Amino acid sequence: MKDLTTEGSEDAAPPDHLRRLPAPSISAGRPAALSRPVWSARLLCLATLASLTAAGTWAFAAALTSSRWFTYTDEGFYLLSYRWWNTELRSFTGSQFFYGPVFELLGYNIAGLRLFRLLTIIGASAAFGWTFMRWLRLRRPNAPATLWWEGAGAAAIVACAGMNYSWLPLTPGYNDLSMLGALLVVAAVLKAAADVDRGRKVPVWVPLSIGPIAFTMLIAKWSSSGLTLLVVALVAVVMLAPAGSRQMARVAGWALVGLVLSTIAVQLFVVPLDQAIPQMVATNNLVVGSNNPSTLLRIYRLTFGDLLTRTAQAHGLLLIGAAAAVAFRSKLGSMVTALLCATAGVLSFWILLVAGQFSGGAHNIRTYCVGLTLVLAIPLVVALGTLLDWRRPFSRVSSLRREGWRGTAVVLLLIALPLTQAAGTGNPIYFMAFNCFAAGAALIIFVLTGIEGAPPVARALTAGAAAGAVLMSAAIGTNGLLVHPYGVTSANLPTVTVTGVPALRSVTLPPNTAGDYTRLHKVLEPYLTPGGGTHMMGFDQMSGLIFAMDGRSVGEAWYSAAGRQRAAVAIRAQCPDGRGPWGSRPPILFFNRAISRTEIGDLRACGLVFARDYRQLGDPAQTMGFKFYVGTAELAAHEKSTR
Repeated sequence: MKDLTTEGSEDAAPPDHLRRLPAPSISAGRPAALSRPVWSARLLCLATLASLTAAGTWAFAAALTSSRWFTYTDEGFYLLSYRWWNTELRSFTGSQFFYGPVFELLGYNIAGLRLFRLLTIIGASAAFGWTFMRWLRLRRPNAPATLWWEGAGAAAIVACAGMNYSWLPLTPGYNDLSMLGALLVVAAVLKAAADVDRGRKVPVWVPLSIGPIAFTMLIAKWSSSGLTLLVVALVAVVMLAPAGSRQMARVAGWALVGLVLSTIAVQLFVVPLDQAIPQMVATNNLVVGSNNPSTLLRIYRLTFGDLLTRTAQAHGLLLIGAAAAVAFRSKLGSMVTALLCATAGVLSFWILLVAGQFSGGAHNIRTYCVGLTLVLAIPLVVALGTLLDWRRPFSRVSSLRREGWRGTAVVLLLIALPLTQAAGTGNPIYFMAFNCFAAGAALIIFVLTGIEGAPPVARALTAGAAAGAVLMSAAIGTNGLLVHPYGVTSANLPTVTVTGVPALRSVTLPPNTAGDYTRLHKVLEPYLTPGGGTHMMGFDQMSGLIFAMDGRSVGEAWYSAAGRQRAAVAIRAQCPDGRGPWGSRPPILFFNRAISRTEIGDLRACGLVFARDYRQLGDPAQTMGFKFYVGTAELAAHEKSTR
């Protein structure tokens, strides 16, 4: 990478509102270390390569596992909804309208869709990281005049994006669109803010690009995306205020134009929104009953408080050391705090290692989130100590002390972004928040580059937290992919391609699991419509079995075990006149439990009598342990033809 020289550099002459920031009052006795850049180009180069290596580790693991495993629960729901993205519109999310056409373009190749997810994660994180670092340079007068500075920060942010693979299914879902859209919208705002800081006119493409991103976010996960966009809009007003109301109105206008054009394009070329949105609204009204805001807020408050308590109990000594590192500047004080921080750091690392906090997987979320909280807490403690330090001249040397209200707005945005994009989940909010750890990495870098006047021990501890964030993200993401993939309990390696099941042709499974799918397809084949599209009902949460058999769901693709009434409403909505869309061939039923009165009533509402119209198919040993029911007439006809 080339060096940036002062002469002719676009960063050489900051605009008036940045030049008005108070210059640090530095005495003649200021240490020489504060008069030159903190990091050399060589050190930044090594940091960049280290972060790229960490990013490459989890990216390679994601590429390697793209053709491995398949789970018939959550991932099966994603794939089933994408398979029939423009046919079955009833769903609580519109992510199928984004990933569905991609899946179709890829020939319904599961591995290809997973690789597409990998590219979007890398691309969005890199765009956010680079844009953030270019904006941050304008606020860091001591930043080295080399692009390695931006490269090191952006690479660290991309490395921390490995948390997207910590526990979620391998196939992309609505949470991906919420998180990736949030990063891209913030990147657009930071790009506009940087143009304003440089005294430039914001290019039209920047606000125009916000429109389609915002549309995709809202249709995928409106509960969190609306909150995210509101927070980003408020910060955008603060960031663009120096440009004046006319420029702000121009940016807002073009963003609105982008949103309107996106809506029109989707309506004309993707899916009729006047048909899709009412179905989504009806489904979400049923979901809200079990996930009402007051209940969720209580869950979030209690579980987040528990996370902070566990972090403080396990690593309180290191956090005390971080506070002491800022407070004590004398030679003796620095030596004592250095010894304290070194001892506490080794102890904390040992606790993290022994507790398994470098391992991913859904079963380990509560554990590894403690380590991630720690590496975020250390820079925040150092930043708070720097801001509260009243001593001069050292306290004013730090760029962090001169950020002002615009820099504060970005800090608040980086703190809020992971939480807002996670809002709406019925799990503890930090389960989803740490999947957006790229924003957390940006927050760590913001502090690390802004504490030039802090004691060396405090700067070293913050740099250690940054390195720890990169290391933990790479380790957790890689482990979650290779050792603890979502929904996988089998200890056998996925080495066999499923034969006789076209929908699973692009993935490998353990031999026994692959055999189960092959036998199931063979048993069901006489009752499947040639070319796919057999109507099926999967009770409960067995969407993947429908997908694997190339069937289509009646009502929603997801039949929730916790909300049977929701599935009942969706099924009955398909039979407005007492008859279902399947014609004379009744849908195949899957059960992992005994049929209940609810399902019997649903079938009756669609003109079917379970005791009369259905018979159980074969032995559950031949159907993966589940109970399958097919039409009585079909079963009799098949048995007669095979005699």
